[in-house]
Amino acid sequence: MKGIAPRTAPVELVVDCGTAYELVLGLRMFVDHEEDPASFALGPEWFERTRERLSRRTLEAIERYSGGHEILFGYLLALAADAPSPRDGAAFLTGVANTSPADLRRLLLGYRLETYRGEVSRETIASAADGDADAQQFLLEHCADWQREPYEHALSLDADEAKRLLERAATGWHEAVLRPVERSTARLLRSSARAADALSDQLSAEELIDTATRGIHYVPEPGIERILLVPHVVSRPWSIFTESGPTKIVCYGLADAHVTGDQPPDPLVAAYKALGDETRLRILRRLAEGPATLQELTALTGLAKSTVHGHLLVLRTGGLVVADVSKKTGYRLRRETLAESAALLDSYLGTEN
Repeated sequence: MKGIAPRTAPVELVVDCGTAYELVLGLRMFVDHEEDPASFALGPEWFERTRERLSRRTLEAIERYSGGHEILFGYLLALAADAPSPRDGAAFLTGVANTSPADLRRLLLGYRLETYRGEVSRETIASAADGDADAQQFLLEHCADWQREPYEHALSLDADEAKRLLERAATGWHEAVLRPVERSTARLLRSSARAADALSDQLSAEELIDTATRGIHYVPEPGIERILLVPHVVSRPWSIFTESGPTKIVCYGLADAHVTGDQPPDPLVAAYKALGDETRLRILRRLAEGPATLQELTALTGLAKSTVHGHLLVLRTGGLVVADVSKKTGYRLRRETLAESAALLDSYLGTEN
């Protein structure tokens, strides 16, 4: 996702599901201060209700463990993928209990990342986790900007303390937030996974990811041998990418219609809803000139990065832009949707040429 050169060799794609992923993504979302709460389908009210449900002890553990850095929960998707079938919340908690403090510390410092480690070797990360000051300095100097503060926080925690805090946070979350809806959530996840698995016989891995994420174009980087495609409910419509060794984990949000039971929205409505905002129209006009990065679009609009990111999410889920995570170009216009929407509108209005 950070400018790694794409590769063209085919990789294995596996569709997976389980509420273990939901537990991790819920915690990640809860401490994510970068994105506007209104950009999540559950809305700002979910954050308020969740905070009321959690005990003070759990809230303190969540804050002390993560320091407000969502990737320290996001990296735990690797542990969710390791959990035994049916990969539910209880299986994840058992996996955390069986993970040594040293292994957890390495995980939080990026040991299991493949392409997101940049120039930092696993040997250096292991040494940093073991307390080597030179290795820690090298890690902090050569990691990506978005990793530096989370790594500093992880290094500030004693390894045993980090594990105790994680166990307390995850257990409290499971009991108060996930368990009351775990069975119904699991049914939704299984249904989506079956549909995605059926599509995998008809579409290439790239096409399936584009379809599932509603507009993210991903080409596997060198070193990625397997893609784990995972549906989730809690953080929809956002898609979350991380890694576990040579496996890229791609978590895609279920469409609201699949969660609420309503009929899927007409693509005409989705597209024109995305167009109904002046800022989004300015973004589309810029993308009509060629691809642009989030930073370039932020400078264009003069808005906060998180606000622009939210507008791009609406445009992507409306089918109007593609987010290319395999290149530095960032976002590009999906012109075919404009033509399709115009044709749909003509048909709807009964227009004749």
